[in-house]
Amino acid sequence: MDTRDLTLISDAVYRDTYNTPDGRRSRVEDQLSIAYQYKCAYCERLTKADIEHYRPKKGIAEEAGHLGYYWLCYEWSNLIPSCITCNREGAKHNQFPILGPRVPGPSFSPDGQLDLALCRAHTAPLLEEMPYLLHPEIDHPEDFFAFVLDPNGQGIRITGIDEQQRGQRTIEICLLNRLELRLDRAECVISHFKDGVCGLFVQLQAGEIDQLQFKAQLLQCIHLLHILTLREEKTHTYLRKYIVRTAENFRDIVIPYIDPLAADIVSEAFLLYQERGVLG
Repeated sequence: MDTRDLTLISDAVYRDTYNTPDGRRSRVEDQLSIAYQYKCAYCERLTKADIEHYRPKKGIAEEAGHLGYYWLCYEWSNLIPSCITCNREGAKHNQFPILGPRVPGPSFSPDGQLDLALCRAHTAPLLEEMPYLLHPEIDHPEDFFAFVLDPNGQGIRITGIDEQQRGQRTIEICLLNRLELRLDRAECVISHFKDGVCGLFVQLQAGEIDQLQFKAQLLQCIHLLHILTLREEKTHTYLRKYIVRTAENFRDIVIPYIDPLAADIVSEAFLLYQERGVLG
């Protein structure tokens, strides 16, 4: 695209819509949904996603004079599936703060054509911008995020841990600690395990199972937690991986949801499971 006429950007191109008996769909949305397991790339919930332009195509909130990354409007690595809330409702929209130098415009090859090789998100000069907003296909979440319990008992919060504050800024840009997300993390990731442990403990107290049976079935519950970390189609994938990565993570995030009478037994079972080499 060798023009700055932003009116030429057509969502019909990057959506590629078609009709079905269940309503209008988009071939691009279909492919993004398959690639991301039908989840929002930012909050990891199942969703009917927007086609989000990682680098905004029409203007940038932080720089009024910048026209936006209009030359990337059809670039595949700049298209990400995002839920409406992460993308539009008071969240990302046209925000794109960076640490490095802003790319002012497109690069062209000697024949005057757009240099497509320099339009990829993982190549310079775009990569050298060092965006605060993390790219799900470039940045590794374990380098930027941890989780803590909400101090008011309202679910699980995600926190930034890197020195450059890219994790924290991503959280702020996409509103990744909004109430429904905090509660959803606890419900989707912790509740099933908590209910399983509670049921086993009730059986133990009623004499329906003995201590050995209780511990054996408890190890199976922990094993299921581990198995679910391998299921990329599940929501909140990174939280699932985080809670079983270390005994400390398990203790800080999972154990507070467990009945105090069973908490020590569950902690010991996790350590035993970890020592067997299945985790870690």
